[in-house]
Amino acid sequence: MIAVPAAQEAWPHDVAMLIADDHHLVRDGMRLMVGAMFPHARLADAADGDELVRQARRLGGHALALVDLNMPGMDKGAMLASLARDFPGLRLVVVSALTSPDVIRRALALPTVYAFVPKSADAQRMRRALDAALNGQRLPYEVPPDESEPPADAGLTPRMQEIRLLLRQGMSNKAIAQKLNLSEGTVKNYMTDIFRVLSVTNRTQAARYNPDTA
Repeated sequence: MIAVPAAQEAWPHDVAMLIADDHHLVRDGMRLMVGAMFPHARLADAADGDELVRQARRLGGHALALVDLNMPGMDKGAMLASLARDFPGLRLVVVSALTSPDVIRRALALPTVYAFVPKSADAQRMRRALDAALNGQRLPYEVPPDESEPPADAGLTPRMQEIRLLLRQGMSNKAIAQKLNLSEGTVKNYMTDIFRVLSVTNRTQAARYNPDTA
């Protein structure tokens, strides 16, 4: 378990957990997994964005919600901002097959999103995400092992490769600049060069680029 800071009050043992996904099998599977991890939790379901809002309102906006970005009514995750505004007490863990760097970055930028879990993740990773959210701690996104290194690109310099790896982790230009001790303008210039070398036009394409399929 992640330790609870002295100033942070943990949520009740029987916290309400809302599982929001439009696939019955996914909801059933997550219910079994979450129920085994937190046997005293009160579990509820939602199959679309509207039902998620209704359930959040019924729970008084004080719950933990596992939310799929791609279910009806979520507008590819755009509705997360509305949830953060209307239900500031609703702690969100995003569980999604949409894992482009821009999607992850936008989700984790919201104050009520505590973790991002790809649907390819295992139960241990889900447990870490739920523990972090319950304890009021934000969990940095962890790149799955098969995504930790980008495909080799003969046209990119080592520095450009380093920047593209951070881009694949969902980091913004500002965050990359801080991590590498560069100016944000320098990172933008590198991004322009990366786009040019890979013959792509945006960050998502640069992150997903694979020389074997290009």
